This record gives sequence, structure tokens and C-alpha cells, in this order.
Amino acid sequence: MKVGMVYNQFRQSLLNYISSKIRSKEDAKDILQSVFAKIASNVNTLAEKHHIQHWLFTVTRNAIIDYYRVNASKKNLSWDEGTALNLFEEESSDPTKGLDQCLHGMIDLLPDDYKHIVIDAELNGIKQKDLAVKYNMPYSSLRSRVQRGRERLKELFLECCHIETDIRGNIIESRSKNSCANSCGLCSED
Repeated sequence: MKVGMVYNQFRQSLLNYISSKIRSKEDAKDILQSVFAKIASNVNTLAEKHHIQHWLFTVTRNAIIDYYRVNASKKNLSWDEGTALNLFEEESSDPTKGLDQCLHGMIDLLPDDYKHIVIDAELNGIKQKDLAVKYNMPYSSLRSRVQRGRERLKELFLECCHIETDIRGNIIESRSKNSCANSCGLCSED
């Protein structure tokens, strides 16, 4: 994706976002310029177009925080605690928030043959060799059951949740789908 396309598509929304956090229009424009300089130097590293918006607002939010850190004493800026709290909450927002509650709900939906083994292997951290003894199963059978349980769990997550990852597999966004039918903790947030 070319910087010009990104600029045309996101310039106004980024400027509006910056202006909502910064009182000075000139400083807001300066921040926007520095954001687009960073975009120009990193735009080719983004794997897919639909990840750009999240990345752009993260870069912009960090530029605003840096602006306040650097200029608060120089320009006698009032570091509005509400703005600071909102920015730091945005900065520390966890895209996996709610997935832990979802995990427990999804595991409960697994058939009993898989549920207890997945709980022991994944949540309780019991080694698979020890689980083979506990469940009186051949080790290879238990490994297969753990793997099938993980696959079923993954299918349940993908039915219920929209999970976006970056190119390394890190979760950058998660939200429930309408088809979730209140199976997990994310559904109550929509």
C-alpha cells in the first residue's frame, strides 16, 4: 500500500483524533506530519490492508503521548488527567481482553472426552505423559486427543469470535460474532 493512499484515506480521521487530544491546531498538524513520516518509513512492513487502521491509531496515540511528555514543561501545557487516563487506557488496552472468560466457556462446550484432558493439559499444565497415566491411555492416544481437543476449541472460538492477528500470530483485535449465542465473555460486551 502506498503512503499517498494511506494519507488520503486516513488523514482527516487521524487529524480529528489528534485534535480531540491536543488543543493547539498547529501542534496537531505537526503530530500528524510526524505520524505520516513514521508511516512512510514503515508502511511496507504491514502484511495486510485491514491491519493498517489499528497500527495507524496506535502510532498516533503514541505520538500524542510523546508530545505531552516532551512538551508539558516547555509549553506550560496542562496535562489534563482525563485525557491522560484515556490515552494510557488506550495504550494499555489488551486485545485479548475477555478471551480468558471465553476460554472457560468454550472448554465447557467440549465433549467430556476432550474437556477434562484439555483442562489438565492446557490450564493445569500437566505433562501429557503424566496425563496418559492419569487417564489410563496410551501416550500416543492421549496426544491425539489433546490435539483434537485443541482443534475443536479453535473451531468454537472461530465460530464465536472474530480474532485478528498480525503476521506473527499475535492477537491485535478480538470481538464476538453475532452467531456466538452468549457462549463466551466477549458476547456481553457487544
